[in-house]
Amino acid sequence: MTARTWSPRRRRYLPRKATIFRFSTTAVFAITIAAIAFAVDVPNVSSITAAVAFVLFTIIFAVLDRSYRHGNKRVDRAEFVRIGRWISATLRRSVLWLGFVVPRPNSSRSVAIRIVVWVLVVPTLLGIFAYLFLAYGIHTDARWPVTSPDEVAANEARRASIVRGGVYTALTAAFLTAGLAEEVVFRSVVLAEQRRASSTWISVSVVAALALTAFVLSHLEFGQGNLVTALVMGVVCTAIALYTRSLWPAIVVHGVYDAIIMVDMALSV
Repeated sequence: MTARTWSPRRRRYLPRKATIFRFSTTAVFAITIAAIAFAVDVPNVSSITAAVAFVLFTIIFAVLDRSYRHGNKRVDRAEFVRIGRWISATLRRSVLWLGFVVPRPNSSRSVAIRIVVWVLVVPTLLGIFAYLFLAYGIHTDARWPVTSPDEVAANEARRASIVRGGVYTALTAAFLTAGLAEEVVFRSVVLAEQRRASSTWISVSVVAALALTAFVLSHLEFGQGNLVTALVMGVVCTAIALYTRSLWPAIVVHGVYDAIIMVDMALSV
């Protein structure tokens, strides 16, 4: 029985091993960021162990990437230095791939102005406006009340996790577990598609729609009203991420919106 071989025509569509290693490293690194954010918000043995494990997985994938590309069998002090530099470069590339860059809606502006406007001012105002629109414009809580026992239990469990440490855990949950982790998971892939050299507005729209659907469905257990808020916030965060070509504004919008709700929960206990 002979091994299966790919024709040259089909082989063109197969990703290169180096590309697979880079994608795998970045994907694991994204999960690592989410795991670290969760460990900071909920510091227990299981969350810290998971964060450490994913850090090690990220390093392993980076080392495998170098091993494949260079094939150096000899391991000495110089090789350890090269491996360290390679890991550093791989992580920097992953950070950029995930969208952790200075917002660039208008590259003629200075970096400081772009950071102030598109990381602080505009996202904060958008987060506040989104909260006012959903809470007092649409009245999501009154229009779609939570009645199912399972949904009530899920919301109570989430509330208990948020308010367990007062304002501190409310803020860490808002900006780390929700803002940072969820934007890395659901919005970075949209930015990656936008940066792809052969991307079109159709391909970006398809990826954005799929990511938005996954984001909304991740809130399914909390009730219909939460699906509506997730849809609105998902659209807002996707739009500002694509416009600025950066993940930071989306993280701040998401974090500010959730912080208003979660801090109010903590203060009302």
